[in-house]
Amino acid sequence: MRDNALLHKGSIMRLPLLLAAVFSATTAFAQAGLWSHVSPQAGPRNLAPATLSDAQLKSVAHLLRQQQPDEIWDCEGADLEEMIKGLRFESIPLAGKQELVLAEAPAGCARGGQGANGAMWIIRFDGDTPALLATPKEFSGWIFSVQPTLSHGYPDIVLGWHMSAFESNLSYFRFDGKSYHLIGTASLQADDQENEKIVPTPHSPE
Repeated sequence: MRDNALLHKGSIMRLPLLLAAVFSATTAFAQAGLWSHVSPQAGPRNLAPATLSDAQLKSVAHLLRQQQPDEIWDCEGADLEEMIKGLRFESIPLAGKQELVLAEAPAGCARGGQGANGAMWIIRFDGDTPALLATPKEFSGWIFSVQPTLSHGYPDIVLGWHMSAFESNLSYFRFDGKSYHLIGTASLQADDQENEKIVPTPHSPE
């Protein structure tokens, strides 16, 4: 009887480890499936320059000034104003009447020294009224690809973050009906012959 009790206790103690292993394997499989549709070659941006009206520019500037400095790479004061003036806007294709725009920071407080990585926003306009769907708190780096996959009518977006000549981090963002969220990460690796491959991170973002 005592041996049976010990065996039962041991089985209960191993159950969380077994469940964790199953969850880890399932998550790794899901991550691999997510990245299987992403080419290791950065896709063409296919984003046309966006021309914003004066009212839209003023509303964007007002919206960004309301953000905390740590949400915009610690930009504040004169540096923040310079960044706002230099923003580059591009249109993200979207069906319907609403306008979806990508805003990218110029050289300065919200861009890395080498220029590859920078702060970005996804802004949806309803007339002249902007709404932030993604902010630099998560949404930073450079546009790797705009995917054909849609969620709630909005395209999935993959960002790159330059690490070295042979490696970049990739982040996969998807719209959940309210805003863009990080749903997967991977590493883009290149060998000496510049052959590139995507290696998914075997766990979901927290």
